[in-house]
Amino acid sequence: MGLQQLVFAFREKRRQRRRIKATEQARERELQEAIEHVVDEVDPRIRALGGYRKKLRPCVERTLTYCSDLVDRIPESIEASSKSWGKDPMVKAFFSTAGDLRRIFSHNKEVRDFFDRRPDAGLCYALLSMERNERTTLGMEMRGEVLKRDIKQISVSFTDHWVVKPSASEEELRKNLEQRAFDVLISYALERITELVAARDSLEEQNHLLGMQLKIAHLRSQSLAPPRGSGNIDIEDLREQAAHTGQALEQAHARLTTLDDYIDRIADVLGDPQAHLRLNRISMCLSGMNIKLDGLSSATGNTLELSEASLGKNLKRILSITRFPRDDLLPKRDFL
Repeated sequence: MGLQQLVFAFREKRRQRRRIKATEQARERELQEAIEHVVDEVDPRIRALGGYRKKLRPCVERTLTYCSDLVDRIPESIEASSKSWGKDPMVKAFFSTAGDLRRIFSHNKEVRDFFDRRPDAGLCYALLSMERNERTTLGMEMRGEVLKRDIKQISVSFTDHWVVKPSASEEELRKNLEQRAFDVLISYALERITELVAARDSLEEQNHLLGMQLKIAHLRSQSLAPPRGSGNIDIEDLREQAAHTGQALEQAHARLTTLDDYIDRIADVLGDPQAHLRLNRISMCLSGMNIKLDGLSSATGNTLELSEASLGKNLKRILSITRFPRDDLLPKRDFL
């Protein structure tokens, strides 16, 4: 290897080290900003706790990685337009008519604002979020060459359409969705903390009232003419209630009293994000009328691969990255 080649190799290696260092520095800045964002959203008083960044770092870093992986698992974008409604079985399943599709996107303020800000943009990328509903109906169906009546069928519908984070490119949208997923988990952690605070306050009030009732019962028991009949107060029963409430209150205080407890509650969620926010694949075969088809049916249908996100135990939404063209945007006078 000649001198010139050695110099070139040395410079290339140095540039590579600089690129690696710049990438690491950018990741570190992103992580520190994410930690501060968590503190701002949950309780800024956490900053009074020494070493809070070090304590939050592992769970925040884990959640950032998880959110990135989760968004990567959402399939590539589909075209959501009046033209694709007649061609793409998935788009047709999501919207009753092509007009419904245009109205849902056109009525969305974020979509309108996006096109207003970018007069040169021919389309926008956005996340479409929907509820999936299934109900059992009776209908007719071909089983082989026989037309069967009163067959139980499952009708699938998609409702409550949300159009989220209109962006100029799919890459930009996915980056925005990573931040949105992160914020969702932060809000879930804050909700858990709020519930603990409310439960603790309720137990403190209940404990205070039971203490007052015990005092009243004790005073009445010492009086010359204690109340009889329905007015009697069972002191032992009150003491038992007070003991149970006191134990529950101790447990509540143990879970959320100091700022360290707040960090622990944040870590409960952000340290195990997959236990709270998940993305599952659902495969189903639907007819043109959105009827679920099984192996016994002779009807033709299309197999749809759906992505369903779930938060906690109750909230579930179908997610799809879409491309909506400006040409399908309704004039403002049509929806104002």
